[in-house]
Amino acid sequence: MNAANDNSDLATRADELYAGRAAVAEARPDGIAPGVAEIAQLLGVTGRALSAEEQSALFANPRLRADYRRLNSRLTVFELPALAAASDGQVATRRFEGGSIRIHPSRVTGQTYVFVHFDAPDRVPAAMVLEHPTGEFMRRALPVDRAKGEAMLLLDSHNPEDAAFLRVLCDPRSTGAFLS
Repeated sequence: MNAANDNSDLATRADELYAGRAAVAEARPDGIAPGVAEIAQLLGVTGRALSAEEQSALFANPRLRADYRRLNSRLTVFELPALAAASDGQVATRRFEGGSIRIHPSRVTGQTYVFVHFDAPDRVPAAMVLEHPTGEFMRRALPVDRAKGEAMLLLDSHNPEDAAFLRVLCDPRSTGAFLS
């Protein structure tokens, strides 16, 4: 009976050791790859930004990509699809099921307004996530006027994060999601 317990303990320890070694083997040695916790922070209220290296790792790792897709789908209120193949160049308006986006230059040089209108003010999301086909990924909180069902962003081309967000938003190949 004691030998049976020893064999059971040995099997349990072997399973734990194997799982631990498999996890270490899957981990990148440089520690750049984000985990599920970082993806949840990215999509959640904190809006943690991923570095360029973490973005590359996320989109290169099928398992992490699947985790991202699963978490993203749970939070998505509306999707922002890529525009039709006939669309080329930069876009100033985008429609999505549930609303529209209008991009308008400000009178102040280098500044651009992004107006987001939601058809149903009771389903107004808190954030917007954009993905570029090259793997570039970004998130923005939406300052929403819930009574009107609208959000407005003022982007400054001198700010690298604003400039990147605007570039990806205006690219017809980009996709995105509006998150709760």
